[in-house]
Amino acid sequence: MKSLITEPLGLYGWKKAEPVLLAALLSEEPLLLVGAHGCAKSFVLERLAEALGMEFRSYNASLINYDDLVGVPLPDATRTKLEYLSSPESIWDAEVVFIDEISRTRPELQNKLFPIIYDRRVQGRPLTRLVYRWAAMNPPPTDEELDEGGALYLGSEPLDAALADRFPYVMSVPDWDDLSPADQKKVLADQFAGRHEFPVAIRDLVAEARKRYEELVPELTPRLTPYIVTLVPKLHAAKYDVSTRRATMLMRCVIAVHAAREVLLKLTAGDAPELYDSARLALLNTLPDRARRRLNAAELSAICKTAWELSMHDEADPLVQLLKIDDPVLRLRKMVAERLVVPPDRAAVIIGEGVAKAKPHLRRGLALATYLGIRERADIPASTVELLANEIHHALDPYKNTSTVTPDKSKIARTVGARVADANRRFGAESEFAQYHSNLLNSHLPDGFANTHAVKEASADFESLWKEFGL
Repeated sequence: MKSLITEPLGLYGWKKAEPVLLAALLSEEPLLLVGAHGCAKSFVLERLAEALGMEFRSYNASLINYDDLVGVPLPDATRTKLEYLSSPESIWDAEVVFIDEISRTRPELQNKLFPIIYDRRVQGRPLTRLVYRWAAMNPPPTDEELDEGGALYLGSEPLDAALADRFPYVMSVPDWDDLSPADQKKVLADQFAGRHEFPVAIRDLVAEARKRYEELVPELTPRLTPYIVTLVPKLHAAKYDVSTRRATMLMRCVIAVHAAREVLLKLTAGDAPELYDSARLALLNTLPDRARRRLNAAELSAICKTAWELSMHDEADPLVQLLKIDDPVLRLRKMVAERLVVPPDRAAVIIGEGVAKAKPHLRRGLALATYLGIRERADIPASTVELLANEIHHALDPYKNTSTVTPDKSKIARTVGARVADANRRFGAESEFAQYHSNLLNSHLPDGFANTHAVKEASADFESLWKEFGL
């Protein structure tokens, strides 16, 4: 897709975010940009307001007082209500408000920004001309940055959760390290090129995208409803902050981003966009968590994909039943225990994720029980069978461990012997379970178990799996 909004201004590396910017413009909903200092957050917003021909007010949240926004309150002539003695910089006549450094706002002022950003009101009075509410902040530091010392922003705090939740669009802005080498060279050269203009009329672009949005709302709502309903619990399970307000915002954001992508691709002669790609892009740029911590884009993409696939299947589909289980180990156990038939590629993923997420001292037992439970399925990919074989080959052969057990490990070895003897007594030493159980526990000696508790847990878990899987 050719850039129509950012590269013409000399901003490189922003192209993927253009549908999000246009979505925020067409929907007239609050937008928060999160990015490092010096990456043109203020510049792009000021130029957009200029192109729209709208009255623009910019405030630095770390410096302003509330009176700077609304003026000085004074009694009116009747002394029954307050009037505000305002200056040309006050908010009353603004059509676009940009609050920079919003994460540096004093707590008492943050509370007063809520109604401005979300309701377009001050002290209960409507801001009749205000259309766009934009803000920017530096990214909160990661734990590693706090430990190692990096480009920390002193005085910049993770944004209050309730304030962050007032922004439907929370967009990450690319920094120098996010740019390709080609784009880095363009940035360096472009500083001498003078002022740039948009190649399209921004007002007309926004109007066309808004019209398309209105057409798409009734068309896409039935398709997106099961997706959002499926997505939100998975986001909650992954510890993302999604309120009821955010769920409704997300629905609007997906439709707006899709409308923006359609219009942009149409103008640049691109292919029609896929709705799933719009849903993923919207998800990556709407979560308020970004204002408080760094997000895991790969994790969010995986959650989006799973929710999307689930929302396309019937509730009775075995795959749907499995993917609704967030714990990979429990998901694998259910698939094997109930012999649920899912496509081989999905079964391979479920097996791989389940085994990988098991506790280290339980992993081999889960892999062994899984192998025994699926051995009749000829369609399981060879790579998955190999994965299981690599994990369990020590437990498939009769026990032949001749490693020396050091004194500090003797208690663990005695516990293994006791658990093996107990299983032999209860199931019979020649039973299939007792033989696999013995091989499994002994295959961990001398150093596979950290303590006797791990031995007991591995033994009990394998016995539970044996019964659960009907082996």
